[in-house]
Amino acid sequence: MSQFILPRSGILAFMDEESREQLQGYGSLLPTSAGQTIIQEGEPQTSLYVVIAGVFSVTVHTAGRDVSLDSVEEGDCFGEVAIFQPGPASATVTSVQDGQLWFMGVDNLQQYLLDWPYAGCAIILGINTILTRRLKRANSVIRANEIVPSFLSVRSKKRIDGARLE
Repeated sequence: MSQFILPRSGILAFMDEESREQLQGYGSLLPTSAGQTIIQEGEPQTSLYVVIAGVFSVTVHTAGRDVSLDSVEEGDCFGEVAIFQPGPASATVTSVQDGQLWFMGVDNLQQYLLDWPYAGCAIILGINTILTRRLKRANSVIRANEIVPSFLSVRSKKRIDGARLE
Protein backbone atom coordinates (compact mmCIF):
# COMPACT_ATOMS: atom_id res chain seq x y z
CA MET A 1 0.00 0.00 0.00
CA SER A 2 1.41 3.41 -0.97
CA GLN A 3 1.73 6.31 1.43
CA PHE A 4 -1.01 8.93 1.28
CA ILE A 5 -0.02 12.19 -0.47
CA LEU A 6 -2.14 15.34 -0.41
CA PRO A 7 -4.20 15.66 -3.63
CA ARG A 8 -3.20 18.09 -6.37
CA SER A 9 -6.43 20.10 -6.26
CA GLY A 10 -7.90 23.23 -4.72
CA ILE A 11 -5.25 25.30 -2.98
CA LEU A 12 -2.69 22.57 -3.71
CA ALA A 13 -3.26 22.60 -7.49
CA PHE A 14 -0.09 24.60 -8.17
CA MET A 15 2.13 22.23 -6.16
CA ASP A 16 4.02 19.26 -7.57
CA GLU A 17 4.04 15.88 -5.83
CA GLU A 18 7.31 16.51 -3.97
CA SER A 19 6.05 19.85 -2.60
CA ARG A 20 2.77 18.30 -1.44
CA GLU A 21 4.65 15.46 0.20
CA GLN A 22 6.87 17.98 2.04
CA LEU A 23 3.84 20.06 3.06
CA GLN A 24 2.02 17.04 4.43
CA GLY A 25 4.57 16.67 7.23
CA TYR A 26 3.70 20.14 8.53
CA GLY A 27 0.09 19.17 9.25
CA SER A 28 -2.04 16.27 10.43
CA LEU A 29 -4.92 14.13 9.23
CA LEU A 30 -8.21 14.42 11.10
CA PRO A 31 -10.99 11.86 10.65
CA THR A 32 -14.45 13.41 11.12
CA SER A 33 -17.91 12.02 11.76
CA ALA A 34 -21.31 13.29 10.64
CA GLY A 35 -22.49 16.22 12.77
CA GLN A 36 -19.03 17.01 14.15
CA THR A 37 -18.28 20.73 14.47
CA ILE A 38 -14.81 21.50 13.15
CA ILE A 39 -14.85 25.30 13.54
CA GLN A 40 -17.27 27.22 15.77
CA GLU A 41 -18.23 30.77 14.78
CA GLY A 42 -16.72 33.29 17.21
CA GLU A 43 -14.16 30.85 18.66
CA PRO A 44 -10.40 31.33 18.10
CA GLN A 45 -9.35 29.96 14.69
CA THR A 46 -5.72 29.50 13.63
CA SER A 47 -5.76 26.54 11.23
CA LEU A 48 -6.20 25.83 7.55
CA TYR A 49 -8.18 22.69 6.59
CA VAL A 50 -8.08 20.79 3.29
CA VAL A 51 -10.96 18.38 2.63
CA ILE A 52 -9.61 14.94 1.73
CA ALA A 53 -13.01 13.22 1.89
CA GLY A 54 -16.53 14.17 2.88
CA VAL A 55 -18.78 17.21 2.72
CA PHE A 56 -18.72 20.08 5.21
CA SER A 57 -21.40 22.72 5.78
CA VAL A 58 -20.47 26.38 6.36
CA THR A 59 -23.04 28.42 8.31
CA VAL A 60 -23.35 31.68 10.21
CA HIS A 61 -25.76 32.51 13.00
CA THR A 62 -27.66 35.72 12.33
CA ALA A 63 -31.07 37.11 13.27
CA GLY A 64 -31.61 34.18 15.61
CA ARG A 65 -31.10 31.44 13.03
CA ASP A 66 -28.38 29.54 11.20
CA VAL A 67 -27.86 30.60 7.60
CA SER A 68 -26.10 28.28 5.14
CA LEU A 69 -23.27 30.01 3.27
CA ASP A 70 -21.73 27.13 1.36
CA SER A 71 -20.64 23.54 1.44
CA VAL A 72 -17.11 22.36 0.79
CA GLU A 73 -16.11 19.02 -0.64
CA GLU A 74 -13.04 17.00 -1.54
CA GLY A 75 -10.17 19.19 -2.74
CA ASP A 76 -11.62 22.38 -1.28
CA CYS A 77 -10.49 24.11 1.89
CA PHE A 78 -11.72 26.25 4.74
CA GLY A 79 -10.07 28.31 7.45
CA GLU A 80 -7.74 29.95 4.92
CA VAL A 81 -8.43 33.45 6.27
CA ALA A 82 -7.04 32.37 9.66
CA ILE A 83 -3.67 31.74 8.02
CA PHE A 84 -3.36 35.47 7.29
CA GLN A 85 -5.43 36.87 10.14
CA PRO A 86 -5.81 34.49 13.10
CA GLY A 87 -8.74 35.35 15.34
CA PRO A 88 -12.39 34.52 15.91
CA ALA A 89 -13.95 32.30 13.24
CA SER A 90 -16.44 34.08 11.00
CA ALA A 91 -18.52 30.92 10.45
CA THR A 92 -19.22 27.45 11.79
CA VAL A 93 -18.05 24.44 9.79
CA THR A 94 -19.74 21.10 10.44
CA SER A 95 -19.16 17.67 8.92
CA VAL A 96 -22.25 16.58 6.94
CA GLN A 97 -21.00 13.00 6.71
CA ASP A 98 -17.99 10.98 7.80
CA GLY A 99 -14.91 12.47 6.24
CA GLN A 100 -11.25 13.26 6.52
CA LEU A 101 -9.40 16.56 6.74
CA TRP A 102 -5.76 17.52 6.59
CA PHE A 103 -5.00 20.60 8.66
CA MET A 104 -2.10 22.80 9.68
CA GLY A 105 -1.72 25.73 12.03
CA VAL A 106 -0.45 29.16 11.09
CA ASP A 107 2.90 28.53 12.81
CA ASN A 108 3.47 25.40 10.74
CA LEU A 109 2.60 27.20 7.51
CA GLN A 110 5.03 29.99 8.36
CA GLN A 111 7.74 27.41 9.00
CA TYR A 112 6.94 25.67 5.71
CA LEU A 113 7.27 29.00 3.88
CA LEU A 114 10.71 29.51 5.43
CA ASP A 115 11.84 25.93 4.75
CA TRP A 116 10.44 25.63 1.22
CA PRO A 117 9.96 29.16 -0.25
CA TYR A 118 9.39 28.02 -3.85
CA ALA A 119 6.69 25.53 -2.87
CA GLY A 120 5.40 28.06 -0.35
CA CYS A 121 4.69 30.49 -3.20
CA ALA A 122 2.60 27.78 -4.86
CA ILE A 123 0.39 27.27 -1.79
CA ILE A 124 -0.01 31.04 -1.31
CA LEU A 125 -1.05 31.29 -4.98
CA GLY A 126 -3.59 28.52 -4.39
CA ILE A 127 -5.00 30.24 -1.30
CA ASN A 128 -5.17 33.53 -3.22
CA THR A 129 -7.13 31.80 -6.00
CA ILE A 130 -9.69 30.46 -3.51
CA LEU A 131 -10.03 33.82 -1.72
CA THR A 132 -10.48 35.62 -5.05
CA ARG A 133 -13.25 33.21 -6.13
CA ARG A 134 -15.03 33.66 -2.81
CA LEU A 135 -14.77 37.46 -3.01
CA LYS A 136 -16.20 37.45 -6.54
CA ARG A 137 -19.06 35.21 -5.37
CA ALA A 138 -19.78 37.59 -2.47
CA ASN A 139 -19.72 40.57 -4.84
CA SER A 140 -22.24 38.82 -7.10
CA VAL A 141 -24.58 38.26 -4.15
CA ILE A 142 -24.24 41.93 -3.17
CA ARG A 143 -25.05 43.06 -6.73
CA ALA A 144 -27.92 40.60 -7.18
CA ASN A 145 -29.54 41.67 -3.92
CA GLU A 146 -28.69 45.37 -4.34
CA ILE A 147 -27.04 45.40 -0.95
CA VAL A 148 -25.27 48.66 -0.22
CA PRO A 149 -22.81 48.39 2.66
CA SER A 150 -23.07 51.42 4.95
CA PHE A 151 -19.50 52.52 4.27
CA LEU A 152 -20.29 52.75 0.53
CA SER A 153 -23.66 54.44 0.86
CA VAL A 154 -22.18 57.62 2.34
CA ARG A 155 -19.38 58.00 -0.21
CA SER A 156 -21.50 57.13 -3.22
CA LYS A 157 -24.49 59.17 -1.98
CA LYS A 158 -26.84 56.24 -2.56
CA ARG A 159 -30.47 56.48 -1.53
CA ILE A 160 -31.32 54.54 1.59
CA ASP A 161 -34.90 54.40 2.91
CA GLY A 162 -35.95 57.07 0.39
CA ALA A 163 -33.56 59.74 1.70
CA ARG A 164 -30.54 60.97 -0.22
CA LEU A 165 -27.39 61.04 1.86
CA GLU A 166 -25.22 64.11 1.41
